[in-house]
Amino acid sequence: MRRIIPVLLLAIGMLCVFGAVAVYALERVNNQDSVEWNVTLVGVGGEQKTLSYDEIKAMPAYEGWGGFFSTAGTISGPFKVKGVPLESLCEQVGGVNPSQAVLVSSVDGYSMVFDYDQISGKFDTYAPQTMKPTPHGELKLLLMYRENGKPLSHDEGKPLRVATAGADRLLIEGHFWVKWINKIEVININETDAS
Repeated sequence: MRRIIPVLLLAIGMLCVFGAVAVYALERVNNQDSVEWNVTLVGVGGEQKTLSYDEIKAMPAYEGWGGFFSTAGTISGPFKVKGVPLESLCEQVGGVNPSQAVLVSSVDGYSMVFDYDQISGKFDTYAPQTMKPTPHGELKLLLMYRENGKPLSHDEGKPLRVATAGADRLLIEGHFWVKWINKIEVININETDAS
């Protein structure tokens, strides 16, 4: 019996060490800031450009506070976020004007259309403590790649998601924070015929 206890203690110690090493390795993989991922940009004239994750990260970025709430009332954030303004990405394929909108698509099939006002940062914002509508300063609509100083996890939309950011710690509705972005397309808004 006296010989079994040291062997058991050694085995338990080795399992703890191997477990800690495995957790560390998984965390490093999840926090990698280099990912094989492309985003296709499409202009209204059909111009296309594909940017890699690294090319997007190399563009001028904006940092600010952003957060959202779900339809069930779950609050996420506000977080310190960093990304490239969608407006800057649209400029890569001819830009976006007030008669156009931007269709953002995800690899899971989800998509969202942002009108020109939203591309320009006009959203209803809410105070995290009260959930009451609150005025805001300048907001940017971003293709975000960092949250609280770290690359996004898969659940957070790794590697790229849409986010709003500004100087104020405010929330917007969560359906605007589209995950896993792989296509951004500038589209014309259809006007109704007066006939």
